[in-house]
This record gives sequence, C-alpha cells and structure tokens, in this order.
Amino acid sequence: MNSPDSAEVAASPERRLSLWERVVAIFARPTEAWSGLRERAQWWFPLLIVLLTSAGTVFLVYDQAIVPMMVSQWESMVEAGKMSPEQLEGAQQFMTSPVGKVVAVVQQVIILGLVQLLIALLIWFGCGFVLGAKLSFRLALEVACWSALITIPNSILTSVLGAMRGNIQAVHTGFGILVATDQPSRMQMGLGVFLDAIGPFAIWYLAVVIIGASTLSGAKRASAAWVLGAIYLTFAILMAVGAAMTAPTG
Repeated sequence: MNSPDSAEVAASPERRLSLWERVVAIFARPTEAWSGLRERAQWWFPLLIVLLTSAGTVFLVYDQAIVPMMVSQWESMVEAGKMSPEQLEGAQQFMTSPVGKVVAVVQQVIILGLVQLLIALLIWFGCGFVLGAKLSFRLALEVACWSALITIPNSILTSVLGAMRGNIQAVHTGFGILVATDQPSRMQMGLGVFLDAIGPFAIWYLAVVIIGASTLSGAKRASAAWVLGAIYLTFAILMAVGAAMTAPTG
C-alpha cells in the first residue's frame, strides 16, 4: 500500500515561478527554469523583453553603426556600377532621417518576432515529430521565447562594439573573429557567419533550448541534443551560404 507521503508527492503540481524568478533561472539555473509552464502560458513576457531590448539597441546605435554599414555597402555597389550616385544620395537621405530610423526599428521588431515563431516551429518539429515526444506548439513557443533571453547579452555586446567600430556587420562575438578582415571576401563573410553561429554565446543559447525542450517534452536530453543540434547546424550552414551569396563585392 502506498504511503500518504508518496501519494502526495506524486500528485503535487510543479512549482510555479514568478516571471522574474524565471528570468533569473534561465541564466543561473536553466534546468529549473521550466517549472509550471505546462499549466500557465508565459511566452509573451520574455518575447516582450527581447523585442524591447532589440528595438532599444537598434535605436541607440542606429546612427553610429547601422547607417555607416549601409552607406558602405551602397558605395561598393556604386563602384561596381550596380547603383547610381543619385540613388545612393536618396537612400542615404532616407536612412539618416527620423522616418528611416523608425522604419529600421519596426523592421527589426517584426523580423525578430517572426524568427521566434520559426524557432518554435523547429523545436516542435524536432521534439514533437522527429522524436515523437508530447510537445505542443505552445510549449515549443515557451522554449523559444524564454531561451531567447540568452541572446540579450550578445545583442548588447554586438551593438556596443558596432557603435565603437562604426559598422555593426564587422563585429564578431564568436569564432568569426578568426577570419575577420577589413574587406572580407564572400567566402570569408560566410565562414565568419558560420563560426559565430558555433561560438560561445551561440552554444550557450542552444544548450538552454535543448534543456527546455527536453524538460517540457519529456524527451531524453541526449536525443533532444542530437536532433535540435542537427537542425541548428543545418540552419547555421544555410545562413552562412546566404551571407556569402548576398555579400557586397568591391
């Protein structure tokens, strides 16, 4: 016969963390950060933090890091005959206007929000479909949005370094620094993107995603690591190829 204590433990619900307790746990105790999310949706809170942080960093370093980057790319296109000087002047006037700054901030927020939805879909596919674990899309969204908090330190560091260098695209916070040059070739650009995607900040983020996905889905952590790691590596390669193909050439 089961003792009252064992029955009580089996029936006890998960401890619900407050919003800020969960924020701290994501960074300090990621294995304990997912308690209570099955019963209560909280994905909106970390998503709001990430979007506001991203919008704020873009707004603050726009003139120092983003506009110079775009102008440099357009000047390369003018030299290559792909853009006229008149088009450069018009684009530069728009970029340096208040409307241009607002458009850039709104665009960043929209893109980042869509990216989180895509990441949630990939987590749901990897754990729910490939591994056959019980993970709803809502829980996958919880994993994606709460894990995204890990990207904030890297985002702030990138923005600060970009403002100091006058070109946010030239900043590497991962192993991409190994191939960084003032005028990278397309191959160097793509390789830099890939190496940054397997750098310390990126691996930290991926580890939290794996912990969250395995915890909420009940899948074995090793299995989740193999599947989600493979998906992440595939998209890192695709991003590197895309960066190489779209890189401006002087």
